[in-house]
Amino acid sequence: MISTKPRDFFKKFIKLISPRNVFFLFLAAVLIVIFSCFFLLRREVNVARNQIYEILPGLSSREIAYDLAAKKIIKDPALFNYYIKLKHLDKNLQSGRFTFSGEPMDMVGLVRFLTSGARAKEITLTIPEGYTASEIAGVLTSRKIAQADDFLQLVERRDLEGYLFPDTYRLYEDSTARELIEKMLANFERKLTPDLRAEILRQGHSVKDVVIMASILEKEVRTEQDMKLAADILWRRLNSGWLLQVDSSLNYVLATKDPALSYASMQIDSPYNTYKHQGLPPTAIGNPGLQAILAAIYPLANDYWFYLSKPSGETVFARTLAEQESNKEKYFIY
Repeated sequence: MISTKPRDFFKKFIKLISPRNVFFLFLAAVLIVIFSCFFLLRREVNVARNQIYEILPGLSSREIAYDLAAKKIIKDPALFNYYIKLKHLDKNLQSGRFTFSGEPMDMVGLVRFLTSGARAKEITLTIPEGYTASEIAGVLTSRKIAQADDFLQLVERRDLEGYLFPDTYRLYEDSTARELIEKMLANFERKLTPDLRAEILRQGHSVKDVVIMASILEKEVRTEQDMKLAADILWRRLNSGWLLQVDSSLNYVLATKDPALSYASMQIDSPYNTYKHQGLPPTAIGNPGLQAILAAIYPLANDYWFYLSKPSGETVFARTLAEQESNKEKYFIY
């Protein structure tokens, strides 16, 4: 006798997949997906107070989604990308920096936040050639950028005077002192190319010595030509065992800008007093620009040994001490 069980099972299965049942099964599946997505979209994302997230230029919504996941802000990048495209908000994503308030936020709120234009404002900051770290801190204070005290502490701790490359920088208005310093150091590294470093070594100098010399040139003379002439004079003085006798290094330690130092100032016992101590000062006395750095690397050979600055700022060179003294009398420099 042939069993009818398989046939009965088949008939029951056919009844189960009737159009009506299929519809309800499909509807149930759709509802499960919808409620699951709703639950996931409303699940709190992982952000902290004052946490910063930056969208880099050129990133797609998918790349941003996976970056958010990599930074542990969201758990489901595919859902983020799907939702933002479903709402046609992917075109509203713009590069910039976003600072979270720390208030509880779900993925819907995160999408709204990142597409609402709430990113930090970008600003420009110009640091002139030759500015000291203290002068840069003054600029930060006047522009209300970063914390001047933090800036100075980091510079002092890492001995960065001379390496904070003067330039115009684009920053976020909530940038930290550390972020600005890293930008300036990276700029210095780009400007001092491998070829320039190789030339410095070929001449028997160190990068530090060149930076110190460039910082002196930045303060001592004005034009590119004068920087090259003065660089040759100062390198020759060092090589000949002469005192450098530059006012700028004393002005640095005295925090003054006196074009004619007093006799008393010249007697100060400081390693920055090049009227008393041979060699370069121990650190740079400012942050030189590329023109001064190149002048220190590529000085212009000449037979001068002395120079002075007229009240107008023009540099006058002399071959002998007698000629230098004559120039002082001529231009009322005592």
